[in-house]
Amino acid sequence: MTVPIGRSSRAAPLALQGLILVSVAWLAVMATSLIAPVLPLMARHFADAPNAKELVQLTIALPALMVALFAVPIGLLIDRVDRIGVLIGGLLLYAAAGLAPTLLDTLPAILASRCVVGVAEAVVMTAGTALLADLFDGPSRERWFALQTGSATLVSIVVLALGGALGEVSWRTPFFVYALPSIFAVLVWRLVSRPVDVAGVPASQEPVVDGGWSALTAPALTTLLASVAFYVVVIQLPFLLTTRGYAAPSQIGLGAALAAAAVPLGSVLFRILARRSVAARMAISFALSAAGFLLMAHQTGYAGTLAGAFINGVGSGLALPTLLTWATGGDNAHHRGRSTGAWNTAFFLGQFLSPIVFAMLSLAHGAETALRLLAGVCAVAFVASLAALYRQGRFMARRVLDAKGVSRCT
Repeated sequence: MTVPIGRSSRAAPLALQGLILVSVAWLAVMATSLIAPVLPLMARHFADAPNAKELVQLTIALPALMVALFAVPIGLLIDRVDRIGVLIGGLLLYAAAGLAPTLLDTLPAILASRCVVGVAEAVVMTAGTALLADLFDGPSRERWFALQTGSATLVSIVVLALGGALGEVSWRTPFFVYALPSIFAVLVWRLVSRPVDVAGVPASQEPVVDGGWSALTAPALTTLLASVAFYVVVIQLPFLLTTRGYAAPSQIGLGAALAAAAVPLGSVLFRILARRSVAARMAISFALSAAGFLLMAHQTGYAGTLAGAFINGVGSGLALPTLLTWATGGDNAHHRGRSTGAWNTAFFLGQFLSPIVFAMLSLAHGAETALRLLAGVCAVAFVASLAALYRQGRFMARRVLDAKGVSRCT
C-alpha cells in the first residue's frame, strides 16, 4: 500500500498539514456566508441600478455555479500538474477576486469578480481535497473527510456573525476578510508536502487503476441528491419559520444554529459507523433526511420545525463524508483530481439547484407539500440503498460459499 506523503525539510507534522487543508476547505462557506448579512445594504447602495435586488442576490449564487462548472476540468488539470502549485495559485486568485468589491463601484463588475471567486473556489476545493486524500489513507482519510465536512457548518455560523458585525461599518467591510486565503497560500507553500510513495516516486507515477467515469456516476448522482436535501434546510429554514409566525431574529438565529450544529453530530455518527458499508451508511442517512422532512412538514410549531431540521442535519452530516469517501475510495493519485472534481461538481450543483427545486415545488404545491415530496424522494433513495446493501450481502455470501467449496476440493 502506498504511503501517500513525502517528507521534506519544510514539511510540518501530518496532523498540522491536515488541519491546514481542512481550513482551506472552509473558504467554500466563506464565499457565501460572509456577505449574506450585507446583501440588503448592497441592494440599497445600488438601488438605482436596474434589477438591483436580483443582481445582488446573484453574488451569493454565482460562486457555487462556477464551482459546478469548473471543478471537473480543474480536477483533470491537477492530475497532470503540481497540485500544490495549483492550490497556491487558486488561493491567491481567491484573495484577489474576493477583495475586488472593496474597490468596484458597479454591480456588473462585482458580479464578474464573484464569478472569478467561484473559479478560484473550484481550484481550492478540488486541489485541497485531493491533497488531503493524498496525505491520508483508509480510516485516517475518512476521519479527515468527516472533520472537513462537519466543521464547515460550524465555521459558517462564525462567518455569518463576523459578516454581520463588519457590515455594521459598511457593506464593503466584510469583503476585506477575503485577504485570508493569501495567508493560507503561505501556509500551504511552507508546510504542506508533496505526495510520494514509499519508494520515493511521485504519487502521480503510481500504476494507473482506472474505473473510468462510470465509477463516479453513482456517487456523483447520490451527492447531487444529498446536496439538494442539505441546502433545503440551510436556505429554507428561515423562510419556513417566518411564514409559521416565528420571525424574530433570535428565533431564526437559534433555529439556524441548531440545524448547523446537527451536521457535526452526523460526522460523529459517520465515525461510529466506520466499519459499515457505504450503502448501509447512506440508508441511515436517507432515512434520517426523510424523517426530518416529514417532521418539518407536519409539525408546524417552532419546536417541531427545529426538531425536523435537526434530524435532517444529522442525516446530512453522515451523508457528506460518506459520499466523499465513496467518490475517492476506488482511485489512486493519478485520478484523484478527477474524482474530487466530480464530487465537488455534484455537491455545488446541488447547492445551486436546491432553492430552484424547492421554489418550483412550493409554487406548485405549497411549502409543506414540497417537504413531503422531498421526504418521498429520500425514502426512495433509502429503499435503493437497502437494495444495494442486500446485493452486497448476497455477493459476499456467494464469495464465502465459493471459498469454502474451493477449500474442500483442495
